[in-house]
Amino acid sequence: MSNRHLIIADVIGRIGICSYSILVVWTKIGRTMTADDYPGVVFLIAEIAAILFVGMMCVVTLTRMPQVRSARGVEPYLTAMAGSFLFLLIAFLPPPMVLPDTVRVAAMVLMIIGCISSAYMLAILGRSFSIAPGARALVTTGPYSIVRHPLYLTEEIFVVGMILFSFSPWTVFLGLVHWCLQLRRMSNEETVLRAAFPDYRSYAERVPRVIPFFPRRGKRATATG
Repeated sequence: MSNRHLIIADVIGRIGICSYSILVVWTKIGRTMTADDYPGVVFLIAEIAAILFVGMMCVVTLTRMPQVRSARGVEPYLTAMAGSFLFLLIAFLPPPMVLPDTVRVAAMVLMIIGCISSAYMLAILGRSFSIAPGARALVTTGPYSIVRHPLYLTEEIFVVGMILFSFSPWTVFLGLVHWCLQLRRMSNEETVLRAAFPDYRSYAERVPRVIPFFPRRGKRATATG
């Protein structure tokens, strides 16, 4: 891909991500301000946490640095988009099963943890953040010294909360498909980072992919994103 195409793709990506983030923030503020009855404390915190996450995503997208290397082909980009926005389909699924309030509260707590920790991961990534697989800078400190993909881990905590909150066989299936897409995203990102940064291979040999302290087999590098 030429430099001109990279610049155009980057501009389109920034506009798309920021537009989506602003739309989500606007919708959530509207839901909170126009609710017929005052939402519970946990629900309100969940709304604020979600706004914090998408707001942080918007900030790091606007300020991100240029890529030094990008993925080849269309599949990595399609997989990244599907992995990022697949769960929007939850709005079109059949009504969820009725679960006890304690389960729904636990689900919201998971979503709060997922949103806040994901916002923190975005702050750590800073200007190197990207939805599509691309190499901007190699981050190996903080949570990235524990696992290579901490942002995906925290996002999955949020997804588990969403599955519980809107529990049905369809949401479980959607969650499984989402996780498969995320695993493919990790692989695509690792390919780009391994090609862009010579130090990545040794980093991948000593740091687990996504599960902290997971025993590693041999010294085969798989890289991060």
